[in-house]
Amino acid sequence: MDEDASTAAGTARFRAECSCGRLPRTAAGTRDQAAADHLAHAASRLAVARGPARLPLGARTTILVTAMLAVWAASYATGQALTDHYGLDGATAKALLAGSHLAGLTVAFGLMVALRRFIAPTR
Repeated sequence: MDEDASTAAGTARFRAECSCGRLPRTAAGTRDQAAADHLAHAASRLAVARGPARLPLGARTTILVTAMLAVWAASYATGQALTDHYGLDGATAKALLAGSHLAGLTVAFGLMVALRRFIAPTR
């Protein structure tokens, strides 16, 4: 809170300012009015967090790892189902399972890279 030049006139007038720079300019008043203006402004800015900050980092990481495991498991299960459906065996079955395994890992880690700014946002 700043005191303006009215002190010389005998009545000090105060104005609230905020470090965020978004507090609207209001007419100077008493110290209590300036404090109430700043408290109302701070209450409006310190609302419930939205976006990634809503959940703690551990919960966001757990959700990401679960999604990655689900993607990988679905890909691997698809490879197993294709191997059984077509009756593959030997080197062909191993190649299909290896390809589905690698495809699942690729998609899972691609998901991780795509969601990294939601998991641990940069400042």
